[in-house]
Amino acid sequence: MSDQPGDDLANLRDRLADGGAAAAPRALPPLQACPYKELSYLLIEDSETMRVWLRNTIVNAGGVKIDVSDSYNDALYRIRNRGNYDVVLCDYILSDTRDGQQLLEEVRRQKLLPQSTLWIMITGERKYEQVFSAVELAPDDYLIKPISPDTLHERIGRAWDRRQALKGATDLFDGERYDAALALCRKESRGNPRHAAGFLRIAGECLMQLEHYQEAYDHYEAILETRPTLPWAKLGKARAFFHLDRYDETAAIIDELMLENPDYLHAHDLLAKVHERKGDLEATKTLLKLVLQKNPKSLTRQREIARIAVATDDTQTAIDAYALMHMHGRGSSFIRPGDFCTYAAMLAKSGSKAALDRLEVLNSNLRDFHKNDPAYEFSVRSVAYSAALTKGDGQAIAAAYAEMGKSLAAAGAAGIEVDREQSMFMLEAAVARGDEETACAMASALYDDHIGNQSVESRVQEVMASGGWERQAARIAESATENLRKMNAAAADMAKHGRLLEAVEEFARLAETNRNVAVYLNAATCVVKCFEDRAVGKLEMDEGTRRRLNNRMQGYINFVGQRDVGNHRLEQIRKAWDAVSH
Repeated sequence: MSDQPGDDLANLRDRLADGGAAAAPRALPPLQACPYKELSYLLIEDSETMRVWLRNTIVNAGGVKIDVSDSYNDALYRIRNRGNYDVVLCDYILSDTRDGQQLLEEVRRQKLLPQSTLWIMITGERKYEQVFSAVELAPDDYLIKPISPDTLHERIGRAWDRRQALKGATDLFDGERYDAALALCRKESRGNPRHAAGFLRIAGECLMQLEHYQEAYDHYEAILETRPTLPWAKLGKARAFFHLDRYDETAAIIDELMLENPDYLHAHDLLAKVHERKGDLEATKTLLKLVLQKNPKSLTRQREIARIAVATDDTQTAIDAYALMHMHGRGSSFIRPGDFCTYAAMLAKSGSKAALDRLEVLNSNLRDFHKNDPAYEFSVRSVAYSAALTKGDGQAIAAAYAEMGKSLAAAGAAGIEVDREQSMFMLEAAVARGDEETACAMASALYDDHIGNQSVESRVQEVMASGGWERQAARIAESATENLRKMNAAAADMAKHGRLLEAVEEFARLAETNRNVAVYLNAATCVVKCFEDRAVGKLEMDEGTRRRLNNRMQGYINFVGQRDVGNHRLEQIRKAWDAVSH
């Protein structure tokens, strides 16, 4: 395999022309036979008749190790306690309040099953929304009832063949061995025409994980030369541009993709991120609302809408999004402690008659799924505080506020992480109670963790200002900025003493968590210095590092160029970068 990206792209075009992602004229080898007897199965179906039919169909094909389940909770219990099923056949509509989509989401989120497990969704529903929701979560296949034994065997066999063919690459990818996975994908995409597209797709993801964003863009562009409307390749191309901070080009690609595939929801998600990066939160919120109409059970999008609604002071939209998230995600690991706090705060702020009823539902969820869990103790107290506020019970408000303080202190002593929304809830409560000491402590914690995050900074400033503590907020922000400067100084000191590659990684970490111009300029300066030393033999750099730093550098330049047009220091860095071999 060539080490040159240009050669790889030329070979990629040849493979696509031969049939990697397009139809191939040459004969394909037969599918690998599915070893039914050797595999283990979990059949999840609430209909006893269908459970029996599925079991008999698998037995007739040679299956022996078969478990059956009739509900979401029972299936989740079996998966957690066994966790090594080879094949899962899951009905989409289960008899309890949750469905196969949510089960698949929970299993994938918690990594309860290996990537090698086949997940096939079965449904009798032909309604577009429900079927599409399942497909969006990417099971290996889905079947619409009624199903014949031949159809079931064919789909399992096809999915098994694909999974086995890609297993080496997916195992390396899951093990975060991206360079090795990339090399294997490039090799196999040449010799395996049936699954070449699968290998090329994994190769693109490897390049993204390696931060080789420009090369990833070129990779997807080469695929699109042969298959110009292939959705995942077009989205990959847009994602690569997004990470290079080229937002206008990203939006143009997504607009074209959405015109061709209006229901490709991941494209909508990326466009929403583009709007947010460009500061248009209203456009972000509008787009996410549109997507949720097509897939109302997406917990991730519900949280995103709630977050944007809070940032734009849209209380009702935040309440609606949190209500859906807590309804569809009841008991899910996706619901974090801070989700209870912010929802409770929005309900108390609304002053609606339904607020108390909804707060009681939150209490019920906490009792049913998080009882005696220290991570959720503050959430319990925050819901009680919000209920007291809604009732206007001064004595209960004071008592609940005191309990929140104790809960935070206990969490700190036990080393339990307090998330951003919990800290924000306590900040708002402290300001409302006139507790300056606690308010300043919470503001300080939030600034230290999120300096450079304009949304968080704005929220903290607004809350502190509502209590008349603008000067305190300014002082705290200045202190957090100074702390960041010291972190910059630490990385700069590494560079000064010749530990350039360590400094580069430290700057990359700072740039990832603190999106401000100064950090990006320092990171870019350090990258230039690495390549200057490499050019004169002072620094050794392997090929993977060289390419990764090239891609990072492009992102740094694009970010500062858009954030601070005409920045004199950036122009100097650009000249130095152009003058060195990279």
